[in-house]
Amino acid sequence: MRLRHGCSTLTPTAALVATLSATAVTAGPKLQGIYSNMEPSVGQGELIGMEVFILPYVEGSGDGEVAYTALIQFADGLPARPQLVEADVQGQTIALSAIHPVFGELRFTGSIDGDGLSGHFDQLGEVTLPRGESISQWGSGDR
Repeated sequence: MRLRHGCSTLTPTAALVATLSATAVTAGPKLQGIYSNMEPSVGQGELIGMEVFILPYVEGSGDGEVAYTALIQFADGLPARPQLVEADVQGQTIALSAIHPVFGELRFTGSIDGDGLSGHFDQLGEVTLPRGESISQWGSGDR
């Protein structure tokens, strides 16, 4: 599939990259990325925390409007099944809902800056997720 963009024809991937590049020049830090506070509890052999991976995509037939989805995973001893949820992004603020394995449906509202994702999850309270790699990537880098 190819999309028309001005005088040139772009593939959907090129259109997404062009749109994200154009918004990065005028906006703050990029929104897409991995945000995680998930850590192993060495003494107890458990995994605790959460990860949010924010991914951009182009809505509809490539009209250039970027939307975001989030892959979120909770761990309260054991990692729960990851969930793909819609993320409502307005500037640097983000809102989403996900199902926590203990508390049920939770709403998150927060913001993204150069350091990470921070905000409030219903029943979990204030959450700060530094930008970085997923715990699933450990062993492939410096950790």
